[in-house]
Amino acid sequence: MYHATGSFSGLKNTEIFTQHWLPGGASRAIVLIAHGYAEHSGRYAHVAAHLVAHGFAVYALDHRGHGRSGGPRVAVRDFAEFVADLRTYFDAIRAEHPALPIFLYGHSMGSLISLLFTLRWQDELAGLITTGTALRPAGANPVLAPIVRALSRIVPSVALVPPIAAAAISRDPQVVAQYLDDPLVHLGKIRLGLASALLHASRTCTERLGDLRLPYLALHGGADIITWPAGAAIIRERSGSPDTTVRIFDGLFHEVHNEPEQAEVLRTVTDWLDAHL
Repeated sequence: MYHATGSFSGLKNTEIFTQHWLPGGASRAIVLIAHGYAEHSGRYAHVAAHLVAHGFAVYALDHRGHGRSGGPRVAVRDFAEFVADLRTYFDAIRAEHPALPIFLYGHSMGSLISLLFTLRWQDELAGLITTGTALRPAGANPVLAPIVRALSRIVPSVALVPPIAAAAISRDPQVVAQYLDDPLVHLGKIRLGLASALLHASRTCTERLGDLRLPYLALHGGADIITWPAGAAIIRERSGSPDTTVRIFDGLFHEVHNEPEQAEVLRTVTDWLDAHL
């Protein structure tokens, strides 16, 4: 397996960190990963290794304000900024591999970024995979949403929303310990601007699920208390794609790819990819 890092100039000249993993031989297709809130692409190295072993090239970026990318820490006010960076990276990948199909793989906050991207450019994708899809984020009280939105316009950089509960990402204590010790993971409270942007993105994606036409795989942990499994049920009910597969893994937490059952989860992903090549 070949691994390399790089960067590009994103929206407003923000430097965006990237990395990719390639098979030793020819690649069958490309999987482009969009990570979740507060984390970074390096936490998907084992996912990439699994995909590469099955002949897929894997590309990933650190979203602005995350990981090794530039920008104020987790201070984005509009998911359009994330989507614009992803579009720039997508174009660079496609220019390098014009003959290979590209699948988009988004987790949690990255699932919303991936859905927003897909809703604009789904004809350019071979398929979409989301995990822990953030259509129903925990703590998203519809009564408080207007207050968060109003405050975000006045003090967007103020961090008031409680951070992600690290113990809820995985039942594997080693995964949780590594998350807490990772200097590239943001452990502080969520800024009002990003919280408001996430709620808006979640609402937009929910309303537009019926516009999807491409193959879609959605995976969710049945015991996820960070993004409720009800989001997966919404996908099953509302997706406009006739080729939509939704699977809820009973008892698994938020990061299904980091659970003790991760081998089964990743096998589900590669089986689905194999069936859609």
